[in-house]
Amino acid sequence: MKLFLPIYELLASVLIFCVDWLIHQLNLFMQYQTIILMIGIGLLILVVSSVYLLSRRRGFVNYCKSLNDTGRLRRFLRQQNSINDFTSKTKVNLDQRIYNSALWYTYIDYAADSMEVWVCIPNNFKAKKVLDSNLDDISQEVSSYTDKYICSGHTRKGNFYVYKGEKK
Repeated sequence: MKLFLPIYELLASVLIFCVDWLIHQLNLFMQYQTIILMIGIGLLILVVSSVYLLSRRRGFVNYCKSLNDTGRLRRFLRQQNSINDFTSKTKVNLDQRIYNSALWYTYIDYAADSMEVWVCIPNNFKAKKVLDSNLDDISQEVSSYTDKYICSGHTRKGNFYVYKGEKK
């Protein structure tokens, strides 16, 4: 989640600038216009400092690669909804929803000479069984993203499976 924090901050600042523009155009709440503008500028400064701090250790290119490959891994692991044959609507499967919601905490972190893949373990037993069946595929999938790193087996740290990789 920490990798995507600058993106969320940027979206919030764009939203605040849109609200400020709307206030200016409609002449509503004019007394709050400068305060909202200052909050938007403050969020933009926070975005720049967050990107700087997150990319200082790993480099900006590795930071962007982490964002891209994290999205690819989440799409790879995601379980698709099944459709009911009679009503043509999606079936509600709570185990599948718990599994897919745990994927939001899964991320890939590239550093200058190493990489780590953190896969969140769901709290549900059936969802955990689905994840356990995909563990071998995860290392193969991550290895296909880049040929610069060798990915090792996984170890468990708290609520995560951690794959570590080193540069070739």
